[in-house]
Amino acid sequence: MAKSNKFSIPAHYNIYTGEHNYRNLEVYFSEPEEGVNDQTGLLTLLPGFGGNAESNVYQKMRREFADQYNLIVIQSNYFGSEYMQSSNNSSFSMNIEYLSKLLSPEDFQKIKSGNLTTNQILEEISKYECNVEANAQLKEDINSFNDMGFMQALDILTAVHAVKLILKDNQLSYDSNKTIIYGHSHGAFLAYLCNRLAPKEFDLIIDNSAWLKPVYLTSPRYLSQQIGKMKIHTKFDYYARQVEYDKSILNLPILYKDFTNQAMVWSFQGIDDNLVDYKEKEAFCNQLDQSVFQLVEEANLDNHIFNSTGHGLQADFLKMFELVMSKVTFREEKIKKETDSKIVIKHQHHTYEIEHSNKLPFMRVLK
Repeated sequence: MAKSNKFSIPAHYNIYTGEHNYRNLEVYFSEPEEGVNDQTGLLTLLPGFGGNAESNVYQKMRREFADQYNLIVIQSNYFGSEYMQSSNNSSFSMNIEYLSKLLSPEDFQKIKSGNLTTNQILEEISKYECNVEANAQLKEDINSFNDMGFMQALDILTAVHAVKLILKDNQLSYDSNKTIIYGHSHGAFLAYLCNRLAPKEFDLIIDNSAWLKPVYLTSPRYLSQQIGKMKIHTKFDYYARQVEYDKSILNLPILYKDFTNQAMVWSFQGIDDNLVDYKEKEAFCNQLDQSVFQLVEEANLDNHIFNSTGHGLQADFLKMFELVMSKVTFREEKIKKETDSKIVIKHQHHTYEIEHSNKLPFMRVLK
């Protein structure tokens, strides 16, 4: 069985405040049971909203991919990722008049008495077929929020580079020409951001349903949960919507304009995705060198890899990876990658400078 590792390192400073805040980055990686050799590649996994490095499915993916494909499999938390999960703290909107008509007189009196906790009230209401509105209490601020952008990408790149430094310190050779990044939904969007900030880092991007720009920068996220006969609809109104920063650059066609892509790209997109216009996504992918775009329609549903034409495709992540790996060919000749010492991105009144000279990424934002 693959060996699992975890370590903590200082994270990138906050580009929105200019302060370090002594924030730490938790990094997880699995290495093949047979050990690391010059055929071992690197794989970074990026979940979307609701997924995280400690979830069972991603722990399983790290272990299985490491052994099956001879890969070091990397994951980390990142700036604001804790706010991308379900909510453990929500306020509920309940209309007394509505409840008096919905509940039995006995149950209504229990709730009206004021002696029940919120959980007990929900337990009573869950016996009835109804919808309940809730607001997630996220407690974000400028020091910690789901920015859906460069801070998250910088943390991911920091994790990747930190693992590479560990390999170097332990004098372990690996195949630097087999560096893969695999993302789902917003995670796939972050894969494209990482590729843009470190153009020579990744050899393959696997994209399951990346949006072209984060929808939740302009509109709330809604998460529905069924409890008994009751359905709770929770609204997540992210702090990023209030903060003034250069959000228009977080649009892949803008960010990739005049950019020479060097990574192979395999993109899977559902025709009925409610968060992504598949025609715009296809146009974006077609402008990239070495890109394969697969539109998933009803005829493609196989109850094996693809189970839906909607966002995320209800895909089997392991089988999707297997499909792509059976199709791609990595360079056989070993080419030493020379990391660009500085990447400069200019957009409107902002200049973004990303340096890799100290092995870990460092971004300056100039206005």
